[in-house]
Amino acid sequence: MRNPPCTPHLNVFGLRICDTADAGRSLFASKPIPSNTVIEISPVLLFSSQEYSQHGKYTILDSYTFVWERSSEGSTMALALGLGSLFNHTSFNANVSYELDKKTNSIKYRTVRDIKQGEELLICYGAGSMWWEPCEQEKSPIPTSEADECALFGNLDISDECDTHSRRAPVDIDYKASLWRVTASPDPKRMKLETRRAWAVDVPPKACSTIVKSLQSLVKDGTLRAGDAHPRYSIRHLRSFRKTKEVKKYTKDAIELCTTESEDLSMLVALESAHERDELVSLLKETFAHMDVDWNLYLVDVPTGPAPVRERLSEWCAVWPCMFLPPGAGFSSKSSIPGSDAARAIVPVDRSADEKLWEDKEMIRFIRLAFEKCLSTASKAQEQGELGVGVFVTTLPSDADDASLEVEVTAHDTRTSTNHPLRHAIPNAVRLVADLRAQKHNDSPINTINGKDYLLTGMSLFITHEPCVYCAMALVHSRVKRVFFLYPSPGTGGFCGVCNDGQPICHGMQDGGPFAIHEQSGLNHKYEVWRWIDPAIFDERSISASLSYEP
Repeated sequence: MRNPPCTPHLNVFGLRICDTADAGRSLFASKPIPSNTVIEISPVLLFSSQEYSQHGKYTILDSYTFVWERSSEGSTMALALGLGSLFNHTSFNANVSYELDKKTNSIKYRTVRDIKQGEELLICYGAGSMWWEPCEQEKSPIPTSEADECALFGNLDISDECDTHSRRAPVDIDYKASLWRVTASPDPKRMKLETRRAWAVDVPPKACSTIVKSLQSLVKDGTLRAGDAHPRYSIRHLRSFRKTKEVKKYTKDAIELCTTESEDLSMLVALESAHERDELVSLLKETFAHMDVDWNLYLVDVPTGPAPVRERLSEWCAVWPCMFLPPGAGFSSKSSIPGSDAARAIVPVDRSADEKLWEDKEMIRFIRLAFEKCLSTASKAQEQGELGVGVFVTTLPSDADDASLEVEVTAHDTRTSTNHPLRHAIPNAVRLVADLRAQKHNDSPINTINGKDYLLTGMSLFITHEPCVYCAMALVHSRVKRVFFLYPSPGTGGFCGVCNDGQPICHGMQDGGPFAIHEQSGLNHKYEVWRWIDPAIFDERSISASLSYEP
């Protein structure tokens, strides 16, 4: 159905709803709009998990809704109403950011730079995450060499005929590499901007230096809960000041925004959750009794953490000036893993960098051959009445810089033949590596450095199936560097972390096991976990992807 060239709508900023040539209706500015301007607050229509699964998903709404909140009972879905449903998406150069306000069930839209008259208003919902975005490159023609063929494994079409254990892993369909990193860490290019409220106050510019020094002392001794003494309430990622005339103020529970042309500076004091208003006012008046300052506190929105990358800093700073996360650093967060209260640093994972990591055709060939050894071992074990689980331990070419790592072993599950519940394939493989290294030490007159040959240090382990919790913990103790697996293990696996509501802790792993051991905080060793995305190339093997062991 064709839209009219322009749809009338009443908006204080005069935003125009116009039809575009190839992207349906969109919003355009009818006049210049300054940066950091809230141009729309749209209510949302919420659907319970039951309402959406039974009705909403079967209508056109399915293309416009998004997950508002997750719980043990399922996901609450949301539909933006009014202008909120008309902002078009762009993978780059977004000029509008959005903030979800779950207290008022609304979405706030704010400009991240100055907008020119006639300019289209665009939002980035996550680079590369929209189904209508064109692929970065077309699929290659049928390869003519074995090296090219290896590079395409795991990239087979999802519509190809396959059985239940050879389907493509439910990861981002636009992801081009053969291997997917199994982790809960977010992609910095797709992270949503999340905000919370904080207390701020207007102060004259000349008094800023004196006030800051006193506040730093209060933070240091823990009186003001805003620093390292109270990490839960830390605001170290946020800048202290912003021009008052650029700040949108909230007074108590009022939703209306207040503006001022004052030359004062708005100073951030503490998070709303750290102190009650009256408590904070009393503390400030007592500390600065000698100063003539009116401590009229108000609330402002601030980002919950630093910008994930420099490229998105302007989007975060449009809410409140802040810092960006240095490369290799992590976000301070509570573990989302059931049963853990420990704080953990979450280091963002750039999926585009992961794709480039596996562009090496020879490396993909090496990994494919490693999986072939696993499958061959598992197939032979299954023929002998064992469970069809195979393991191959080796060192990746990129890690082979030490002759002491030249150890390779294959192993399989022996619980059936030994009638022993702990004879899983992984502990069997670790035991074989230990025996080989012990033999090498006995034959060598040279003493190695203590800890250098600690079991699987620096090595990679390949396995046909997602390991169980017991095996995942054994890998922690063995100090393995990387783990690669083919098939998920629903109900028992220790890597994917699928919760009771079906939502996985690790992104794109909703068909796997309920635990994510390697993501657990407090471990004294961390290893990478990778999954071969589409094992359809190995379908000719007769091993079972669904394991069932009866002792």
